[in-house]
Amino acid sequence: MKKEEINILLVDDHHMILEGYKNVLSKIKSEDYDIFVETADNCDTAWEILKGKKFDIVFLDINFPIEGNNKILSGEDLGIKIKKELPEVKIIILTVLADPFRLHNLLLNINPAGFLMKGETTSEELKRCLSKVIIAPPYYGSKISKLLHSEISLNTSLIDEVDRIMLYQLSLGTKTKDLTKYVHLSLRAVEDRKRKLKEIFGVSGQGNKALLEKARESGYI
Repeated sequence: MKKEEINILLVDDHHMILEGYKNVLSKIKSEDYDIFVETADNCDTAWEILKGKKFDIVFLDINFPIEGNNKILSGEDLGIKIKKELPEVKIIILTVLADPFRLHNLLLNINPAGFLMKGETTSEELKRCLSKVIIAPPYYGSKISKLLHSEISLNTSLIDEVDRIMLYQLSLGTKTKDLTKYVHLSLRAVEDRKRKLKEIFGVSGQGNKALLEKARESGYI
């Protein structure tokens, strides 16, 4: 009987991590399926690859270097795009982020089939996660599970794509009045959003610098 082919795309900006994960996954032996692995070191390249070939699983890092010519700003944005346009693709998030609120937002925005902290991802953990995701997802690593069940993760405020674009542009030095060029909102709506973001990050009444520092600490920029 012919084995099922499982096509995997690894997306991470660290080439050593890509090679390490690819080496582990490519050597997995199963009676039921064969593993084929490709890599991408940025989100724009990853999306082009995904549009050109059928993939079953994407291993996705979240934080990527900020570059002005990027169309897809982060792994979270790529994950949301995959979920919306390629819903049959299963997403496994691999991240160093440890902020419970940030992780909870990732869970709500992407609803990944797998969720791992890079610090706990041994080769055996990686294999267990892949096996579970193929057969019966989801699979969450122990550290992720603990963080997601912490008090902070119960906060119901959701930071969406528009919020992330605003934070990104503010981090580049864009003035509030000019944010309307990047999001389809009126200036008043932008100001309301920024006020809400300051409330979420606990810096109400403070300036953009305080907001960006908290957003940076949480891994949003």
